[in-house]
Amino acid sequence: MVEIDPRIQERRIEIIRAKGKRRLRVLLMVVLIALLSVAGVLLSKSSLLDVDEVVVVGADSELEKLIVVVANIPKSKPILEIDTQAISTRIKEIPNVKDAKVSRSFGGKVTVSVTLRKPSVLLSNLGHWFLIDLEGRVLEQVSELPPNLEYPIVEGNFNELRIGEWVPDQALFAIELAANLPPVLLADISYVSSDDGIELILFGEGKILFGDAEVLESKILAASTILEQVDLTELIHIDVRTPDKPVLCRSSECSYDSY
Repeated sequence: MVEIDPRIQERRIEIIRAKGKRRLRVLLMVVLIALLSVAGVLLSKSSLLDVDEVVVVGADSELEKLIVVVANIPKSKPILEIDTQAISTRIKEIPNVKDAKVSRSFGGKVTVSVTLRKPSVLLSNLGHWFLIDLEGRVLEQVSELPPNLEYPIVEGNFNELRIGEWVPDQALFAIELAANLPPVLLADISYVSSDDGIELILFGEGKILFGDAEVLESKILAASTILEQVDLTELIHIDVRTPDKPVLCRSSECSYDSY
């Protein structure tokens, strides 16, 4: 029988021991990962990570109550199971809410931060009054024309509107124009009509034919200049559809076409 050199034998033993240690480390790592996974699942189901509080930021008390109801976040629900995107989508269905961000913390608190829509114009439609924001969403219906009017008026003749819906696309330009009229124009405008091209109806008599959204700034400048400098007695209309050739008409025989 051939004797093995003691040094070689010792080296083999070291290799075997090293392999055993590696296997043991791998086994311990697998066990640790399994234990951590089980602990994570148990912790996520634990009452320590349940929803304890829903906080709404950016809304008054009345709207806050509505947001909490619409969010529908049950107390004691595991906080890691909260679908923040779905909750945000539900909250943004509230007419006055423009955006909603939902965050959660391991203290059991869910925070809903909302950005509210602001009325830009008052829309008269089929005998009813509505507050509309700049994007055309119907925010609120008012029973009558407010005595202290804060918003320019747009007049339309659309299908029946409901709160939370959007006005037709053809009204969006009228809304944007009315909401951004300079003071020199706004002071003389009774309302903006969105029928068959935009018209600015003046207080007293006359109107401004505005047409479409092309060269908007030039049209506003032309209309403002005429209102500031010209006697508007017996005015029928001011036509700024071609702003570099505005037409002031005082006769019923005037053509509406300035092209």
